Amino acid sequence: MKQLKLFIILFLLFLIQGTILTRLPIGTIWKSVQIVPDFLFVALLMISFFAGSSLAMRYAVFFGLLTDLVYTSVIGVYAFSMTLAVYLVSSAARWLNLNTMTVVLLAGLGVCLLQAEVYLIYLAIGLTAQPPLDFLRWRLPATFLLNAAFALVIYYPFHHFLQGMTKLENK
Repeated sequence: MKQLKLFIILFLLFLIQGTILTRLPIGTIWKSVQIVPDFLFVALLMISFFAGSSLAMRYAVFFGLLTDLVYTSVIGVYAFSMTLAVYLVSSAARWLNLNTMTVVLLAGLGVCLLQAEVYLIYLAIGLTAQPPLDFLRWRLPATFLLNAAFALVIYYPFHHFLQGMTKLENK
């Protein structure tokens, strides 16, 4: 039952980041700034920290493929990038004490890693014309701040939910 709740939460985050947040008038306030909400990915990172990286990587493959099918023209870029980023960040997290600020920082850095992976793949196959300096200046800082703030907001309730889920599975 908890697995179903987790899937529904992740699916709702997928819908929210792709529909509701694209309607906000951010572009009218800051013309050059690009803010990419990766709330689903932040949740996947928290799953990898508190419920196991294998579960998070399975969800990363599934929702990455769903992202590729719904939002992009190339199949597999997000599935690969999300899974690799979850693996790398969760591997690094094993060496750290996972308190609130560490999780928020790792989530923000993980989102930056995901964005950089996707950007580099799209740059390599010629699907983006954005110069690397513009990517670093206008996209990464704002994306980091938005997703780190989201990680801070959901940290306590999601951590509590995941702890309850793992306790039930271990019984």
